[in-house]
Amino acid sequence: MLFRLSSLMLFWRRVLTSTSLILTMMTTEEKRALLSGILQGANLEHAQINLILAEGATVISSNNQTNDNKSTINNHQAKDAIMDYVGRLKPMVRDSYIDCYDQLWTEILELKEVKMQVYDIGKQQDTKFNRNLVAQIIHQLAATVYLPNANTVKMAQYLEPSKGGDHPVRQKLGESPEKTIKKSVDEYLKKYNIG
Repeated sequence: MLFRLSSLMLFWRRVLTSTSLILTMMTTEEKRALLSGILQGANLEHAQINLILAEGATVISSNNQTNDNKSTINNHQAKDAIMDYVGRLKPMVRDSYIDCYDQLWTEILELKEVKMQVYDIGKQQDTKFNRNLVAQIIHQLAATVYLPNANTVKMAQYLEPSKGGDHPVRQKLGESPEKTIKKSVDEYLKKYNIG
């Protein structure tokens, strides 16, 4: 029995070492395809794997096959969707931030604490990203980046023109993000003398 257990442990150690070596030689697309295949093969309904690579890129693979019409997306598509979304607020951005607004958001989305949650759709409908978190970060930036007359109603009207100020995002535009994300964004803003 002891011999079988040690043989089994040795086997798994070799498998993990081989897997680690293979993963370091694979491209991001190959890793995404592998993770997608693992999730589909395991037939896991709500599984999601977040793999943070040494060079800072994140690979997210999920197998959301629920009745909520959630689909599998990659970070690039979600990031583009976020940039389009926050871009709707450009008419409300202060003149001093209009030239660097896109860069500001691009770098905020690269913060580790933000990156770990912003691509998790959750229970939100008709979105490719965590809309509530983005709205909370907008709230955090509001006093500095957006015009003084930019309130939650006006912002919700720009962000969700079909429902205007009555969209559920309005509530999240009045809330701060959780402490770890708030601290990370604050440190970023302080580092670049924003605010």
